[in-house]
Amino acid sequence: MSKFDKVKSVYSQIKLNFSYLAKNALVLTTSAIAAFQVLGFLCDFDSIFPDGTSFLKRLVISVLVVAAIWVVMFAFKCKCVLTKEKVVVIDADNGHHVYVEYGDLFENTGEHKNIVITANRCFDTLVDNDLISETTIHGMAVKRICSNGYTAEMLNEALQNDLLTNRQIKPNRILSTKDKRKGNLKRYPAGSVAEFKKAPDDMTTYFFIGMSAFNSDLHPETSDEEYLVTVQSLIEHCNSRSQRFPVYMPIIGTHGRNNKKSERELLEYMVSAFRFNKHLINTDIHIVVYSGCRESVSIYDL
Repeated sequence: MSKFDKVKSVYSQIKLNFSYLAKNALVLTTSAIAAFQVLGFLCDFDSIFPDGTSFLKRLVISVLVVAAIWVVMFAFKCKCVLTKEKVVVIDADNGHHVYVEYGDLFENTGEHKNIVITANRCFDTLVDNDLISETTIHGMAVKRICSNGYTAEMLNEALQNDLLTNRQIKPNRILSTKDKRKGNLKRYPAGSVAEFKKAPDDMTTYFFIGMSAFNSDLHPETSDEEYLVTVQSLIEHCNSRSQRFPVYMPIIGTHGRNNKKSERELLEYMVSAFRFNKHLINTDIHIVVYSGCRESVSIYDL
């Protein structure tokens, strides 16, 4: 990245987070002024202004000093905030937290963990850029899993078996090829979760959660009610099936939403849902915002 690109990126991040930065800078400025006032009881500051200085001139100088302090505090907060990769948004009061962070959902962290993958409610595994796009979290997860001889058909069988046998979830609709021209035709309820681990000793367990339903044009659709049910189901599943290993998840609903909610709005809802269900948090939850979205999605002031 060139120097110009870096400056442009920093400017974009400051612009995106300006309200948060300005508010915090104001708090620090107020604290600094309060400290000066306390010192005023111990030191004589009357000599700062020469005798005969008019009230207007004193006022202007005072405003300039306060503004200078605010600018310094604003720069300080920019340095602190814009270099952060992770923030704590909820303390569950049991040693566990909910974090929002910039990063890569699939990064190898060398730990036992669970990764949430948003899928369609048929739990398809055909990544052909028609049924499933390779640019989606769902598509990237399937491509990542299906390597070294492990096929999409094997993954599909494992997911369907887990739904029917281990989760004991029945499809709520059997589609026809007119409804959906390719892929699985068993559609499960919104919020259904299929677990997958590639090998018994694998350190990563995937939670595939069904949210969207494909229409006849293979475009994913999700109603507001289905979205709310999906997020609540995910929280409850993390509580019962995380095995106390940390859970990493993307912003739920960034693809296939009907109401065009922004990623920030979806993120705010997810945080509020976890806050409401604070009593169900029994492991660390990491909501991962793609690092390339630093200039468009703020993780602060949640």
